[in-house]
Parts: sequence; structure tokens; C-alpha cells
Amino acid sequence: MKPFFQFCFALLLTSGACINAIPKHDEHHRGLGAVIDADVNDPAIKSAADYVTSTANKNNCNGLCASLKRHGNLRLLEIVSAKTQVVAGTLYKMELLLEDEKGQQVIFTCSVWSRPWKKGQNGGDDETNHITKFHYQYINS
Repeated sequence: MKPFFQFCFALLLTSGACINAIPKHDEHHRGLGAVIDADVNDPAIKSAADYVTSTANKNNCNGLCASLKRHGNLRLLEIVSAKTQVVAGTLYKMELLLEDEKGQQVIFTCSVWSRPWKKGQNGGDDETNHITKFHYQYINS
């Protein structure tokens, strides 16, 4: 029985050494689910921002943008900030500056959940993107 305990003790020591040898995550590499800053020029961020703009122009934000008052269509002026989070898909968290046709500017704080594999499922009804958070604030001109 003594050799068995010696083997277990040696195994325990070896596994501890192996765990300490694994490199630690630095600030630029985080695990799944972590919210990280994103480049506002990233094509995926731009696509998500365009989706929000288009959806707001159609007033099709699942009721989240129903009270948004605008004069004509909105156009995206700037992606102020962006973050991403890997979930079951990707969650894009953005702050966008938009303007309507009369020059009224509005800041959108929004999140878009992207699941590209959903496109066309269930008879084509499933969308790949969904707005999960939507808040806006007018900028006084």
C-alpha cells in the first residue's frame, strides 16, 4: 500500500508543477466571456453599427427604439467606442454617433448579438443579429 501512496504523492507534486508552468493570461488575452476593447475600424464592428442604423431607420428594434424621434433617415457619423464579448456568438457593445436629415445628432448606446450560423434556419425566419440593448440620447445643437 505504501508504494501506492508514494505514487499518488509524486503525481500530486508533478501536477502542481505543471499547473504553475502554464503561462498566465496577460491583459490582452482574456478568456471566453470577457469584455474586451475592440478597434472601431474592425469590419465586424462596422457591420454591427450599420445593422443598428438600418434597424433604427426601419423602427424594427423589437420595441426598443419605438420612442426615437427623428427627421428622415439616420446616418452613422462615428463609432465612438466598441467592445466585444464572446458568448454563444459575439456580443458587440457600441456607442454610436448618428445624425438625421435635419442635423439632429443622437448617441446610441447599444449591443448587438451576432450568431451567423442562424441565417436561414427555421424556414429562413431566423436573423443572424439581434439588438439586445438600445438606449439613445439627443445631443442639443
